Amino acid sequence: MSSDILAAMTTPRHTRSPVRRGRARVARLCAVGALLAASIAGGGAARAEDKAGAVALFREAGALVDAGQPARACPKYEESLRLYDSANTRYFLADCYERIGKMASAWAQFLEVAARVHASGDRAKEAKARERAAAVQPKVSRLAVVVEAASTPGLEVKRDGAPVGPGQWGVPMPVDAGTHVVEASAPGKRAWTARVEVKPDGATSTLVVRALEDDPASGDAGDAGGAGSGRRALALVTGGAGVVAVGVGTALAFAAKSTFDESRPFCNGDRCNQRGMDLRDSAVARANVATVVFGVGLAAIAGGGVLWLTAKSPAQGASIGLVPTVGGALVRGSF
Repeated sequence: MSSDILAAMTTPRHTRSPVRRGRARVARLCAVGALLAASIAGGGAARAEDKAGAVALFREAGALVDAGQPARACPKYEESLRLYDSANTRYFLADCYERIGKMASAWAQFLEVAARVHASGDRAKEAKARERAAAVQPKVSRLAVVVEAASTPGLEVKRDGAPVGPGQWGVPMPVDAGTHVVEASAPGKRAWTARVEVKPDGATSTLVVRALEDDPASGDAGDAGGAGSGRRALALVTGGAGVVAVGVGTALAFAAKSTFDESRPFCNGDRCNQRGMDLRDSAVARANVATVVFGVGLAAIAGGGVLWLTAKSPAQGASIGLVPTVGGALVRGSF
């Protein structure tokens, strides 16, 4: 890339005359076009269509900036950068951010450009990017999020939807001026949300996240709440299994009766031939199994009810067991 093109791409537009702005724009587009052609020829990872789209968006953004509409231009630079990551596009995106007052974003992008062109050995472009970053830095505003009760288990803090890790708590972090939304949440606690207005021109704001209040309705307030929630889930499973078992026991009972009725033609009272005896033995065996299964089902339903009722008293623990017995099942538990 020639020094003329480099100069055009790293000179702020607002310092140029209309003629120079026109020349700079042509130089900028030529530079990006050359970069695109070289990338396609080199078989870059991005698709050719994406690179072409990036160039088109870059041109649109440049035209909007030249027309005095940077607020409309920045999203186009952002999308161009998404389609094809270029240090040149980053530079002009940073310039666009600076024009609309997003100083933290501009500062970060200028520094990123400096790091990237340093790796490529372009010292002139690196110096220009660092110069722009240094000029923007005093205008970068900051926001400190101070977290009370930082030891709350599972506490999560977010700023504008992005996680704010413990390492950032209490530290004035660079942010763009304007309204920011801070959220805090933790298991068993009421969610907390606040809006803070960060002033421009290097101002520092502080937001305190107070200790979160307990949320009894969540069912997760402490170990007792968690245990209660678990018991309710177990109650549903146990009761459901009991209903199924009662259904199976009832079906087996009807099958036993049907088998017994089938034996009548082969019996005279209690006296039966071999066929009748076999059928009645089968009927008795099915009846015994039906009794056990039916009894276990009833016990499971009862146990599920007990679990559900005791789940409403988190301070109390509960355990329950089913012990099959001859002719049914015994519910054994403690509360």
